[in-house]
Amino acid sequence: MTSVVTLDQGWRLRGFLGDDWQLHRAQLHAREGRGAWVPARVPGSVLADLLAAGQVPDPRVGRQSLLSEWVPQRTWVYRTLLRAGLEAGERAFLEFDGIDYSATVHLDGEQIAVHEGTFVPLVTEVTGLLGAGEHSLAVVVDPAPVSEPQVGHTAAVRVHKGRMGYGWDFCPRLVHQGLWGPARLRTTGPVRIADVWARPATDRITIVLTADGDAAGATVEYRLRDSGGATAAKAVVPLGGARTEAVLEVPSPRRWRPNGFGEPHLYSLHTTVRDAAGRVSDEQHVRLGFRDVRFTREPGVSASALPYRLTVDGRPADILGWNWVPADALYGDVDERRLRHLLGLARDAGVMMLRVWGGGLIESETFYDLCDDFGILVWQEFAQSSSGMSSVPSDDAAFVARMTAEAERIVPARRNHPSLAVWCGGNELQRSDGVPLADGDSPVLVALHDVVARLDPDRQWLPTSPSGPVFGNTLDSVRTSPEQHDVHGPWEHQGLADHYRLYDEGRGLLLSEFGVEGMSNLRAIASVVPEPRLPTHGDPVWDHLGRWWNNEPLVREAFDDAIGDLAAMSRASQFLQADGLRYAVEANRRRPESCGVLPWQLNESFPNGWCTAAVDYFGEPKAAYHYVRRAYRSLHVCAALPAPRVTGPEFTATVWAWSGGGPATVTARILDLGGREIASAEWAGDVSGPRPWGEIRCGTAELGGRPFLLDLAVRAGGRRRTNRYLLTAGTGFGALLALPAARVGARLETSGDTWTLRLRHEEGPAVPFLRLLDGRPAALPGWMRWDDNAVDLLPGEELALRCRWDGVPPADRRVLLDGWNVPGQVLTEEATRWN
Repeated sequence: MTSVVTLDQGWRLRGFLGDDWQLHRAQLHAREGRGAWVPARVPGSVLADLLAAGQVPDPRVGRQSLLSEWVPQRTWVYRTLLRAGLEAGERAFLEFDGIDYSATVHLDGEQIAVHEGTFVPLVTEVTGLLGAGEHSLAVVVDPAPVSEPQVGHTAAVRVHKGRMGYGWDFCPRLVHQGLWGPARLRTTGPVRIADVWARPATDRITIVLTADGDAAGATVEYRLRDSGGATAAKAVVPLGGARTEAVLEVPSPRRWRPNGFGEPHLYSLHTTVRDAAGRVSDEQHVRLGFRDVRFTREPGVSASALPYRLTVDGRPADILGWNWVPADALYGDVDERRLRHLLGLARDAGVMMLRVWGGGLIESETFYDLCDDFGILVWQEFAQSSSGMSSVPSDDAAFVARMTAEAERIVPARRNHPSLAVWCGGNELQRSDGVPLADGDSPVLVALHDVVARLDPDRQWLPTSPSGPVFGNTLDSVRTSPEQHDVHGPWEHQGLADHYRLYDEGRGLLLSEFGVEGMSNLRAIASVVPEPRLPTHGDPVWDHLGRWWNNEPLVREAFDDAIGDLAAMSRASQFLQADGLRYAVEANRRRPESCGVLPWQLNESFPNGWCTAAVDYFGEPKAAYHYVRRAYRSLHVCAALPAPRVTGPEFTATVWAWSGGGPATVTARILDLGGREIASAEWAGDVSGPRPWGEIRCGTAELGGRPFLLDLAVRAGGRRRTNRYLLTAGTGFGALLALPAARVGARLETSGDTWTLRLRHEEGPAVPFLRLLDGRPAALPGWMRWDDNAVDLLPGEELALRCRWDGVPPADRRVLLDGWNVPGQVLTEEATRWN
C-alpha cells in the first residue's frame, strides 16, 4: 500500500508582480506552458533557476548582485504535472520539506493548502482529490517577507527566516525564495506514521510513535538493524491509538562516538505499521546512535557559569570546532556532494563540533545525516541574531507564539540525529548594555527553552551565544572583567604587537566565535572580481565583496609596505590569518580551564575577496584551515610567544606539548632562513595533558633583524609531529618578498584519485609558507583535498604530501606550487619525475 514518488522533475517557474498571477490562474493547471516559464529545480532556489535560464547576470561577479535585488519582491509560481491513482483504503499526502518563505499550494487549479515558515515542512492530505490520471500541481511562493539586515533592530523581526540574505558582512543582499527542500507524493494505507522518536540509552531504546488514521486492530513492528543490515532487536506491539510507546532491549550496542573518540556507529530503526488484515499501511526508518555526550560545569568556576565542558563516555574533552554558515546564499541550490566535501574537510581536520550560526539556517536533513556519518556534533541555533543597533528579540505575543509553534515542529524533526548536541536560542542576543541575554530576559527564549525541555530533554540548551556574562574577548575585558565564560571575538588580526598577547591573557571558558580575516584564493578572486588589482581598500567592487574584512592597510604595515602585486597580497594576508588563528587556538588549548574553541568561520556562503572563512566559496581551503588542522592534532607541540615580531634584547619561547599519554621527546630549534641553527633544546618525559616543557632563547642580535623560524617537534608512541612558526626580528615580514630564489624538486606518484607529491628542497634558502593551490578555474566542478599544506620547507628537507581528488577528471588535475621565493609552477599527472 505504501509508495513514495519524489517530485523533482518537470518543474517550471514564472514570476508575477503582486497579485498578477491571479489573473492568470488558468496557467496554474494548464498542460502546455505559455509565457515566460523557465525550467526549475526542486529542491532549488528561484534566483539559481533564473541564473541558469539567463534571466539575471551572475550575482557572484562584481557588484551584479545589486541587479537581482528585485527578485524577492515578486511572486514566483512553480508548476509541474503528476500522475496518481489510489486504490480502496489508500491515502495520499503531498509533502514539502522546505518552502521559503510562505506559499499556497494548488492542485488542478484549486487551492488546497497555505504554508508559512522556511524551516517547517508542509504535509497536506490529498486523498479525495487524486483520481486516476494526470494532475497539475502549482506552488505560489509569495514575495519574501520583510526582515532586518545585519545593522538594524532584532525586535523588528517578526519571521523565523535566516537574516544573512538580507545583507551581512560576508554576504550582499540576496534574499532567498523557493522550494528549497525535497517534495514528494506519499501513499499510505489507513494509518499514517506522523513521527517516530527513538531515545537510545545504555542498552535499550525508548520509542514513541505518533500516527493518524483508523488504527483499529493495527500493529507496529520495530526492527533495529546494525550498519551491516543484521537485526539487533525486534518487537511487535499493538498500535495504541495516536500515540504508542515501546521499549527495545539492545544488548551491548556499539557506540556512536564523536570524531576523534572512536567510530560513529549507527543503527537503523525500521518501523512498519500493519492494518487489521496484516497489510503494510505505512513504514518509516530513522537512524540513531547509542552515545554518552553530556555537558558539565567546570570544577572551581563560578556557580553562574553554564555547563560548557563536553564529556564523552564520561571523559572530559575540549570542544574542537568551527562555526558553520550556509554552504551558499542560494541554499536551496546546495547538493549532497558539496555538503559532503565541506563536512569532509571538517572531519579530516579533527573537528568534533560545528556551531550552526543563528543568522543562517536550521540545517537540512542531508547536513545532519552527514554529521551523523562523520561523528561531528552539531550546535544548532534558532534563526535569531544580533542587529548592531539593538539585539533583543520581539516580545510581541504573536511572534512568540509563531516561534513556539515552529519550534514544536523543528525540534522533533531533528532529535533522532546522534550528531545533535546543543540547541541555542540565537546568535549574539544581548541587552542594551551589551550583556548577553539569559532566558528570563526574553519571552521568546523562555518559550524556545520550554519546547526543547519538553520535546528533546536529552540535549543541552543555551539561551544565546555568547552566553556571557561578558560579551567580548578583548584585552580590556580580559584585564577588567571578574568573569569570562562564553565569549565572542575578535574577528580581526590584532596586529604584530597585540595579537598573541590577547590570546595568552585570555580567560574565557569557551570561545564560541572568533576569527582572523584574510584575502581569498587567487583563482576565486579571478572568477568574481573583474580586472582585480591593488589597492583593494576603498575600491567599489572589493568593498562589495567583503569590505568589513579588508585589512589591506594592516597587511601592508606587517610587510613593511613592500607588497606590490595581488599574489603577494593574497599570500601575505593568508599567512597572517593562518598564523593568527593557529596561535589563538593553541593558546586556549594550553589553558586547563578552557572548554573549547570554535573559530569563525569554516566556510563562506558567497565568494568574497576578503573574508574570515578558512575555506573559500568554491571549496578550496585557505592556509588557515591547515594551520588550525595541525593545532587540533591529539599529539601536538606549540609555543607561547610574546609576539610574531621580536623586540627587546632577547627572544624567548616557552615550548608546550600534549598527547594521549606516555613517554615523549620534544625538540626545539631556532633557525635562520638559510637553515643555520642559532639555538636548540631537547626534553624527555611523559606527555599527556598540555604542559610546558621548557624554554628556548637566543639574543635578538643573532637573528640579524630578519625573519626566522622556530622549529618544534614532538615524538611519542611511534608518531612524530612538527610545528613551525615564521617570526621576524625586523620591523615586519617585508624581507620575505626579497628572499633569494630557492629550487624545489617535485615528484608525483598517482594511484586512482590519490596523488602523493614528494617535495625536495634542492638549492637556496628555506621556502617558507609553500602552498599547493588548485590550478584550475574556480568555476570548474570538483575539489582537491590535501592532508597538509602551507608548509615551510627547510634546506635539504623532503616532504611527502597527499591529495585526494573528488569529481575532477585526471586530465584536468592541476596544482600550482606557490611560495615567496620559488617560481610558480603547475604540476600535472605528467610530472612523475623530479623536475
